[in-house]
Amino acid sequence: MIGKIEKVPLRAIWKHEATGFTRWLQENIDVLNSVLDFNLISSPEREQSTGNFNVDLVAEDENGNLVVIENQLDKSNHDHLGKVITYLASVGASRAIWIVSEPRQEHIKAIAWLNETRLADFYLLKIEGIKIGNSEPAPLLTLIVGPSEEAKAAGKTKKEYAERHHLRKDFWTFLLEKAKTKTKLHSGITPGTANWI
Repeated sequence: MIGKIEKVPLRAIWKHEATGFTRWLQENIDVLNSVLDFNLISSPEREQSTGNFNVDLVAEDENGNLVVIENQLDKSNHDHLGKVITYLASVGASRAIWIVSEPRQEHIKAIAWLNETRLADFYLLKIEGIKIGNSEPAPLLTLIVGPSEEAKAAGKTKKEYAERHHLRKDFWTFLLEKAKTKTKLHSGITPGTANWI
């Protein structure tokens, strides 16, 4: 006989995010390795201080790089996105993992954009609670967005495109300033980013 997967509310599994889920994840950090493209190797430190704030978990990858992990057993929100970035910078980590129960589309786009910047690797994971029949509940982690070579290449192309436009505008500004000293013919023209004026 084959059972059916049933959804279990996350708050029925872990009553409290910090003392329940974060503590469980600290003790079972290997569950992340099955959905990530790298491995976490150390027992992460819980609630590490970064001044006025505490990072949910700070772990190490197989190369000894720090990884911050921010948990949110709710819909993604701007507050937690800001925390992810703040913790990454405060700890000096090279990777950030944000685990949420319901990723909003704007936050998926934001994490994809952050990966294009190539400043660090950002991962957005969705967590659900499931069970089959009378089994114990289990977490189901799904990678929603993570870094990729395509995203990094797209970010590089966008940066080059933006730099090219700034150079063009600087060129036209300089040329029009020079032209003003010779003639009023171009006095009504505003410098732009196009390759023509």
